Amino acid sequence: MKSESTRTRLGFAWWVLEPLFLLLIYYAVFGHLLRVQVENFAVFLIIGVTFWTWFNKSVMNCTDAIYQKKHILEHCRVDPLIFPLTSVFKDLVKESLVVALLLGLLCATGFTPSWLWLYLPLIAFVQLVITAGLGVFVAGLIPFLPDLRILISSGLQFLMFASGVFYAKENIPQQFQILLDLNPLALLLSQYRDVLMYGRAPQLEDLLALFCGAVAIFVLAVLFVAGNRNSYAMALSK
Repeated sequence: MKSESTRTRLGFAWWVLEPLFLLLIYYAVFGHLLRVQVENFAVFLIIGVTFWTWFNKSVMNCTDAIYQKKHILEHCRVDPLIFPLTSVFKDLVKESLVVALLLGLLCATGFTPSWLWLYLPLIAFVQLVITAGLGVFVAGLIPFLPDLRILISSGLQFLMFASGVFYAKENIPQQFQILLDLNPLALLLSQYRDVLMYGRAPQLEDLLALFCGAVAIFVLAVLFVAGNRNSYAMALSK
C-alpha cells in the first residue's frame, strides 16, 4: 500500500479523491441530466457508489494479482493464493477509510446514527466473502486465459448498471426488475440503504443465503488455485 501511494503526487489522498470524482460524475449525469426520481438521490447514490466501487476495484485488481507475479513464481516457492488475498485485504483497508467518511457525511446531512448501523459490518463481511471468492477465482484463471481480463471488465460494467447503483427498483420496467432480484450485489446495496437511509433492519435470511453461496464460491476458488499451484510459473512463461 505504501509502495502504491508513492506512484502519485497525492499519494494516499487518491483513496478518497477517486471515489469522490466518480460520485460527482454520476451525480451530474443521473441526478441532473437524466433526473432519476429517487428521494434523497445524493445519499442514495453515495451509498451505491461507495460499496459498488469497493467490489469493482477489488475484483479488477485481482485479475493481475497472480498474472503479474511471473518472476516471483519462477524463482520462489510461494503459495500463489497469497497474491489475490493480499489485494483483497489492501482494498478492504482503503474501503474502511471511505466508509468512515461516508458515515460522517451521512451524519452531517441529517441522518442520525442508530443501532441499526451495527448491521453494517455484517453486510460488509458478506460482501467481503463474495469479493474474495470472485477475486481469487479470476486471479487463478487469468494466467491461463489472459484475454478474459477484457471480458471481466465489460462484465463488471454491465453488472454495475444491473445492480441499482443509480436507480431504485421501482424506476425500471417490471419485466427488467428480475435483473436486480437475481443480482447479489443489488441485494447488498439494498441492504446497505435500508440500514443507513431508511431505518430498516436487513433481511437476515437473504444475507444468510448470500453468505452460504459466497463461502461455496470462495472454497471452490481456493481449491482451483491450489490445484494449479504448480502450473502458474509455466503458464506465465509462455
